[in-house]
Amino acid sequence: MRKFSTFLIALCFLGCKKEANSVITDNRSEKFSNSLTNASHLSLASSATINVKNYGAKGDGVTDDTDAIEAAMAAAKKAGIPAVYFPDGSYMIGQAGDGGGIIKLVDGVGLTGTGPATCHIKLTGGRNNPSPMFCQDYVNTPIVSNVTIQGIDFNGNSSLQTFDSDYQYCTAFNFHNGKNIEVKNCKFQSFRGDGLFFGDTFEPSLNLRMVTNIDVHDCEFFNIYREAAMFCAVNDATFYNNNVHGDGYLVGGVDIERHSVNETVLNVSVYSNTFNFRDGYGPVERGGPKVRYRRAVTMGFFYNGYKNGIADSLSGHYKVYNNKIYQGQIDCWGMLNVSISGNNFKNSYENIAGVSFLTAPAINISDNVTTRGLINVSADNNIIDSDIGNGIAFKNYSKVTANGNTIIGTPLDGISVLSTSGCFYGNKITDAGTAANPCSGILINGNASGLYVSTNQASNTTTGSNRTMDYVIKIGSANNGTVAPQILSNKGKNMIKGILSEYYYQAGYVITSNNVAM
Repeated sequence: MRKFSTFLIALCFLGCKKEANSVITDNRSEKFSNSLTNASHLSLASSATINVKNYGAKGDGVTDDTDAIEAAMAAAKKAGIPAVYFPDGSYMIGQAGDGGGIIKLVDGVGLTGTGPATCHIKLTGGRNNPSPMFCQDYVNTPIVSNVTIQGIDFNGNSSLQTFDSDYQYCTAFNFHNGKNIEVKNCKFQSFRGDGLFFGDTFEPSLNLRMVTNIDVHDCEFFNIYREAAMFCAVNDATFYNNNVHGDGYLVGGVDIERHSVNETVLNVSVYSNTFNFRDGYGPVERGGPKVRYRRAVTMGFFYNGYKNGIADSLSGHYKVYNNKIYQGQIDCWGMLNVSISGNNFKNSYENIAGVSFLTAPAINISDNVTTRGLINVSADNNIIDSDIGNGIAFKNYSKVTANGNTIIGTPLDGISVLSTSGCFYGNKITDAGTAANPCSGILINGNASGLYVSTNQASNTTTGSNRTMDYVIKIGSANNGTVAPQILSNKGKNMIKGILSEYYYQAGYVITSNNVAM
C-alpha cells in the first residue's frame, strides 16, 4: 500500500463535490431563466389573430385546406398579426408540396388552435414518401423568427402512406434559421421523420444557418419514426414537460446532434419529461429482434467528427435532468460539458443483441474514436433500476464525475470505467451481475491518470450461491496512467469475494485506504 497525501485527497473530493453542487445551482438558475424566457415568448402571441376559416378553410376532415392556410398566413404577415387561429376541426393538407415541404413558414406568424383534443391538422393519405408538413423556404424566407405554435394536433397519417425503406424525412416542422420559436400544448403523431427539426446539417460555412432561443414544452409526441425533436445547429434550446411514447424513435426521443465542424450545437436542456417506451416498439429498420428499449436522449457528434480529432468549443453545455425514463437510455457520444442528473430509469429485461443504434447502459458516456479533449461530463444523483446492461458506462473521457447515483439490479457492473479519469464517489449499487456471471459495483479498465474512487457502497441483498456481486471495486486491467488511482473509504455488504480487487500484474500500484465490509 502506498502512502498518500491527505491534503490532495481532500482537495480532489472537494473539487468533485463543488462540481456537483454547481450543477444544482445551474439548474435552479435555469428554471428562473426559463420562466423569463417563456414569459417573453408568450408576449409574442397577441390576442389579435386571423381566423383561418375566413380564408376558406373548412376543417371538416375532407376538404383540402392547404390553400386557405397559406392565404391566412400571408394575410397575417401583411397585417402584422402574429398568429393564425384554427377553431375546432380537422384541417386536411392535401397538396403534395416539393422537396422542402408543403406549407412554407412565414416569419413572425404562428399557429394557434383550441387544443390538441379538438383541433387537428392532418396530411391526407395515399402518399409515397410525403414531404414535411411545414417547412422553411431558404430562398424566399431566409429567417423565420418570433413564432409560437400552440394548441394543435399535427398528424402525418403515416399508416395511410407508403415509404421507401430508407425514407425518414416527413416531419411536422422544419425550422432552419431564425430565433424565438416556442411550441407548446401540441400533439405530434405518426410522422415518418421528426416531430420537430431545428437547425441545419452539413453547412458549407460556419454557422450559415442556426436557430436560437427555442422552447418546446407541454407537448405529446406519439409514434414518431425518427425523433420527437432534433436539435442541430442551435444555441439555447429547452425541451421540458413533454410526453414521448409509442412506436418509432429510430434515433431517439430527443436528438442533440452535430453533423459537421461548421455547425454550433450549444446550450440545450432536456428536463422534466416522460419518455415511456413501454407502449411501443422500435422500428424494424434497427435490425435484430424487435424491442421496446430505445434512446430517450442522445447527444453526439457523428460522421467525420472534430477537426484533427480535437474537441472544440462549438458543441456541449447540455443539461439532461429530472426525466422519467421507461425502457430507455441516455447516450452521450463525443460531446463535452454535459450534466446528466436526477433522472429516474426503469428498464425491464429485453434481449437487445443485434439491434442497431443501441447500447446497453442506461447512461452511456462514450467516445469510440479517441477524440482528444472530451471533458466535464457528470452523471449525478440518478436512480437506475435496469435489467439491461450497465447502470453507467464511461469510455475515453477525462474530468468526469459520477456522484450519488443509486443503481439497482443491473446484469453487468453497476458502473463501468474504461480509459476514463475523474471522481466516482457516493454511489450506491445493489445486486449488480447475476449468479451465473457475478459483477462488481465499479469495474475499472484501461489507462487513466488520477482516478479518485471514494465512499461508494455496494451490497448483495441475496445470500449464499444466489449472490451476484463479487467486489465493490474491481480493477480488470493494467493502468499506465501517470498518477495512480486512489480508492478510499468504500464499503461492501455480503460480497462474494471482497471489497477491492487489484489487477494482479500491478499489485500495490493503487493507493488504498479504509475500504471495509459493512
